[in-house]
Amino acid sequence: MLKRNLAGSNLNRGARLLLPALFLLLLSTAASAQLSRIPDLGRMGGEMVDIKLNEITLESIDFRNQTARLNLALDVRTPLGVSLKDFDYRLRLFDRDLVEGNYGGTFKVGGRRGSRTDLPVTVNLRSIPGVVFDAFSNRGRVRYDFDAGFTLPLYVFEKRFDQSFSGEVPLRSVVDAASILRARRGGGGGSVGGSILDRLPVIW
Repeated sequence: MLKRNLAGSNLNRGARLLLPALFLLLLSTAASAQLSRIPDLGRMGGEMVDIKLNEITLESIDFRNQTARLNLALDVRTPLGVSLKDFDYRLRLFDRDLVEGNYGGTFKVGGRRGSRTDLPVTVNLRSIPGVVFDAFSNRGRVRYDFDAGFTLPLYVFEKRFDQSFSGEVPLRSVVDAASILRARRGGGGGSVGGSILDRLPVIW
């Protein structure tokens, strides 16, 4: 009888010791299952920002500094309003490197409808005539490759993301045709040959 009582006592004691271990195991399994359902914020952050290049506009030409100013019309869509900062970019047109740099400020963007953001860039004047005439032979559109890097606020921290995309967009211009031809000749005087480019309604 004593042996039975001792055996029962040891069994009860073993069960009491085993129950906390089983509870901890179940709790750990449940926690792991919950963590597996949490989205990868790093990957999700990159997908939350949808950047598209809508068009490129030749804004002005500076013959003194041998530069030209372009405006890149970006369409940025995000589920909520955010501010992108530390925006780095690199633009290639027709497989030729054109410009790279950093936007010194923040882009306040947001909304599923998207918001237009104008990114002004300064390029070497020598690249402009080639881009214009390549666009003319391509129905007034430029073929581009655009790399962007930016910092995005995610909940209680910030994360750096990189995106690359390519395609074709219209090339617009507010610069007169004679200035384009002058740039093609390396900044020489004007010419009546500007009438050639006046016949490019798709571009201009």
